[in-house]
Amino acid sequence: MKNTPILLPLLLILTMTSFLIVFSQAISKEVEHDKQESRYSFIEERIDGIWTIEEGMMDASELLISINGKIIHGDRMRYRLMNDCKTINVLTQFSTMKNNPKTERISQLFVSAKYIDEDIQVIVPFVNKMPWKETAGVDLDMWVFWVDLGWYTIENIKEYHKNINEITLSIKHNALFKANNYLDNKSNSWSTNGMNEAIDRAVEICKDRIPLNTEEVLQS
Repeated sequence: MKNTPILLPLLLILTMTSFLIVFSQAISKEVEHDKQESRYSFIEERIDGIWTIEEGMMDASELLISINGKIIHGDRMRYRLMNDCKTINVLTQFSTMKNNPKTERISQLFVSAKYIDEDIQVIVPFVNKMPWKETAGVDLDMWVFWVDLGWYTIENIKEYHKNINEITLSIKHNALFKANNYLDNKSNSWSTNGMNEAIDRAVEICKDRIPLNTEEVLQS
């Protein structure tokens, strides 16, 4: 009983020391994880007229290679580089302020289009309304028609655009989709300036991320 006043402080000191060791280890692991995450996060400053890289739209582990439109600046051409570092999903958008009550109900719509000199069919997976009133207080109604041009290997994309300086895409008005009733502008164009170089940079970053992606899969 006489030793109790001495043992209690010692016990308290040992408990606090153990807590501090465990806490410092947890903080150290968290900092290391944050450093690792920051190492694999990536974004390039957007430059008009040249392809640049940024984080993915839906999945931060993907990379997005894109360029501004020449006719409608904000309607970018986007290449989504998948985690296999070999496959690209080609996407773009057509923004419009044309008011049509059917617009927001569009989903998985097949549309006729012309890509450079080739007649193709693309998919509009969905249309979303830009929240200008909520985010900027601007009384403006604008809708974005997302256009999916399909999935291709990097080699396919590079070979197809060899010696092509400008990509053009036009949405056709026909029985499949009466584009004039929905879109203010049915055409846009994009430079190929720096496209191959941006793809190559993205592939290198993607390959460098593979250990992190594997770790995330194992922990899930």
